[in-house]
Amino acid sequence: MERILVVDDEAFIRENLERILEEDGYRPYSTASGDEAVREVSEEEIDLVLLDLNLGNKSGLDVLRAMREVDPEVLVIIITGYGTVESAVEALKLGAYDYIKKPFKADAIRLIVRLALETQNLRREVRQLRRSNPMRDLPDDSVMVGSSPQLMQVYRQIREVAKHETATVLVTGESGTGKELVARAVHHLSPREGKPFIEINCGSLPFNLLETELFGHERGAFTDAKSRKIGLFEEADGGTIFLDEIGEMDMNLQVKLLRVLEDRKIRRLGGTRNIDIDVRVIAATNRDLKEALEQKAFREDLYYRLNVFPIHVSPLRERREDIPALLELFLKHFSSAFNKDIREISRDALDLLMRYHWPGNVRELRNVVERICIMNDRQTLLSDCLPREIWGEEPLKETPFTYQVPPEGLLFEEIVEQVEKSLISQAVQMTGGNVAKTARLLSLPRGTLRYKMEKYGLVETV
Repeated sequence: MERILVVDDEAFIRENLERILEEDGYRPYSTASGDEAVREVSEEEIDLVLLDLNLGNKSGLDVLRAMREVDPEVLVIIITGYGTVESAVEALKLGAYDYIKKPFKADAIRLIVRLALETQNLRREVRQLRRSNPMRDLPDDSVMVGSSPQLMQVYRQIREVAKHETATVLVTGESGTGKELVARAVHHLSPREGKPFIEINCGSLPFNLLETELFGHERGAFTDAKSRKIGLFEEADGGTIFLDEIGEMDMNLQVKLLRVLEDRKIRRLGGTRNIDIDVRVIAATNRDLKEALEQKAFREDLYYRLNVFPIHVSPLRERREDIPALLELFLKHFSSAFNKDIREISRDALDLLMRYHWPGNVRELRNVVERICIMNDRQTLLSDCLPREIWGEEPLKETPFTYQVPPEGLLFEEIVEQVEKSLISQAVQMTGGNVAKTARLLSLPRGTLRYKMEKYGLVETV
C-alpha cells in the first residue's frame, strides 16, 4: 500500500485529501509543518508527497529543496493557489513531478496521484533492472544497459559464446546500436580477458594501408617501409581482434582474411614465412551482408567463415523500454563530467524521448543527453531543454480571443467549458492524440490535460 504524505497548513485541505486518498486505498499521512515533512521524508520511505507552496511563514519551495537534499528520488506534487502558478513552474525546475491548482476536484487529485505513482513504480523497476543487469560486472567501456527482450537475448548470446574462446563472432546492427560494446563484452567475459583487445575500422583506411595495419610488413617491402612493422593480428595474439565495418573491406583483402581464419597464420608484407597466431576474430557491420553477397560486393566463403556465431543488436526504436535506463546512465555520467547537479528528467521530457524514433540509436541518445547537460543547470531537465528534433512541432501560438456577452446574459461556466473543449479537441487532432505534445501545445500539465480529456470524452491514442 503506497504511503502518501500531505503537507498543508490548512486543516480542511489536509482532511479532505486524506479522505480522498483513503478511499482509493492509499495510506495518507499529513502535517502542517514543512520541517516535520522533511524529517518524515528523511526517516521513512514515502512514495509521494502532496506539498502546498504556501505554508504560512515557510516557503514550499524551501521545503521542496530540503526534501530533494535528503531524498533525491522523492516524488512531489505541488498544490498551488491561483496567484502562485509562477512559483509552481519554479518548483518543476527544482524537480517537482507536477502541480495542481486550488480549488481542485477529487477526480483531478485521483488522476494525478495515480499517474505519479505509476511513474514512481517505473523508476524503481528501472533501478532494480539495472542492479540485476547480467552485464553489470563488465568494465565501463563494455557496459550494456537495458532489459528489453531483445537485449536480454544479446546478453545470453554474449555469455554463451564468451565461453568458447576461438569461435568467430559476427555482430550486426544499425550504426550506433552498440556493436563495439558487444565485442568488448565477449572479450572481457572470455578466458582471453587480460590479453589484448585490438580494434580497427575496416572502412576508414584504403586497401594498402589496411593491409599493412592488419598483417604488418618487413623492412623494404615497399618504398616507405624503412623498418619492420608488427601488424594488429600479431599485437592481438592471445586476445581478440575486432574488425568493425567488415562489409567495407576490399575484395582482395577479403581473400587474405579468409586465409587467416582458415589457417590461423599470417604473413607480413614482404615476408617469407608464416607466423602462427592465436586470436579470436569478432567482426561487425551495419550493412546487409546477404544483400552484399548478391551484389558480388562480399565473398560468400568469407561470410560463412565470419558468421559462425551471429549476434544482432536491434535498433533503439524497437526496444524503447531500454531508454529510461540509458537516460539514467548517461545523465549520471555527464552530470558528473560537467560538474552539474542534474538529477533526473521530467515526465513530459521522458515521454518525448520515449516517442522519438532515434535514427542514430544509442549513440544519438548519448549525444542528446550530453548536449542538454552542457546547456542546463537545473536539477530536473524539462521538455524545453530538448533539441527541436526531439519535440517536433512548434508550440501553439497565442491567438486573440473575444466573446460578446448577449443582452439576455449567459451561463459563464458553460461557455468556458465549450471553449476549453474546443481548444483541447483542436490540439488533440493536431497531435494525433499524443498527450505529451497536446499538453505542450496548450501549456498544461499532463495530469490536468488527461483529466480534462476524460471529462470531455476526448480519446488519447498514444
